[in-house]
Amino acid sequence: MTSRPIQIACASSGFLLVVLLFGGIIASGWMPPLSPTESAREIAQRYADHADGIRIGAVMLLWGAGATVPIGCLIAAHIKQVEGEFSPLTYIQVVGCAGGLFAITMPALFFGVAAFRPDRGADLTLLINDLGWVPFIINGVPAVLQAVSWGVAILADRRDAPPFPRWLGYFNFWAAFSFLPAFLLLFFKTGPFAWNGLLSFWLPATLFGGWFLVASVMLIRAAPPAVATGGRDEPLAVAAP
Repeated sequence: MTSRPIQIACASSGFLLVVLLFGGIIASGWMPPLSPTESAREIAQRYADHADGIRIGAVMLLWGAGATVPIGCLIAAHIKQVEGEFSPLTYIQVVGCAGGLFAITMPALFFGVAAFRPDRGADLTLLINDLGWVPFIINGVPAVLQAVSWGVAILADRRDAPPFPRWLGYFNFWAAFSFLPAFLLLFFKTGPFAWNGLLSFWLPATLFGGWFLVASVMLIRAAPPAVATGGRDEPLAVAAP
């Protein structure tokens, strides 16, 4: 069994993700987010005025994307314990984790590119900005895959002492559902479905960050206790079924 410190370290990456993700958005001056109704000149001026902050924010987003991997792999390991040898949910979780890495990395790169040369033409800056914001908000499929696969595994766990409560399974479904309105942002530039709107940004962002915070806490609680053996801590052995 993986040692308790390693599991806690992987689980804690969810805290790091939230700090880096929302810290990167704040550092970029994007709280509240840029509006999709702003003109090319207005967007270009924003990048010119906040170029250094956007560059810092892009770097923070990139590292935040990396923080999704340890916690996602730890969740996959827990799902594997439920499924056994035949484990499609485990692989769905792994692929969703990889997709989440891409979903944050690519928009962060576009934001960084736009801030790298803020003196370029306004129309080009507007295009790169759109290439960053639209995928950043709409690309919730990986998060849905992660939340649903874990939720199903939690509710399907029939062990005598499951590590996660059933309410966490339903919380996963609720989080996944909250990401769905963002898929309508391609049809709206104003209102709750716009990329800066209540249902496309604020609600999903709250549930996305909340999902990782709750996941980190529950995974830390599920980490196996350690016993002293030969002067050092070793994880408790678990008999094979």
